[in-house]
Amino acid sequence: MASTRSILVLTVSSCALLLSGCGESTTPSETEPSTTAAVAWADGVCAASADLRASVRSGQTLQLAPAGSRASLDEARTQVRDRVAETRQSAAALNTAVTAVPPEAGAEVEEAQRQLAAQADDVRMEVDQLGTAADEVAAANSARAMGTALVGVKNALSDAAREVTALVGLLRDTTTGAGQSVRDAFGAAPACQKLDATPAPTSS
Repeated sequence: MASTRSILVLTVSSCALLLSGCGESTTPSETEPSTTAAVAWADGVCAASADLRASVRSGQTLQLAPAGSRASLDEARTQVRDRVAETRQSAAALNTAVTAVPPEAGAEVEEAQRQLAAQADDVRMEVDQLGTAADEVAAANSARAMGTALVGVKNALSDAAREVTALVGLLRDTTTGAGQSVRDAFGAAPACQKLDATPAPTSS
């Protein structure tokens, strides 16, 4: 009987230890950063950056030499309006992507987000200036005024391209100089791999 009681005591003690261990194993996800969340955020930032870079490059390919006819002026207005609207939309999408870092991504990702947010603000300010230049194009009512306004658009596009290039450079630096979880996230995100392989727009 003594042997039987000892076995029962050991069995009950073992079950208690197992239940205690199981209870403790349910909480690590509350403190450990989520790799999936970090990768998703990085992928969104890189995808938005690629879209903005393509929009700026598209704007730089516009033929901005005005002609004297009313039809030519209207065509210039339409082209500039459409390209600038696309660029502003891409810049807004970038801002949304950068600020949308999920809390579970971890402290290292949050620090990277703060650095990227500062550069994204610089991009946004240049794109706002591009919008102002586009307003000048819309208001131009002569070939001479249109010529002046288009020069402003060209200069604003160059400034925007410079800031987008700086943003892409910062993204690339992030993959090498940030914390391990950030490097892993940007390294695993498909959009970041494509962004790294795509040449940046020129600012000249």
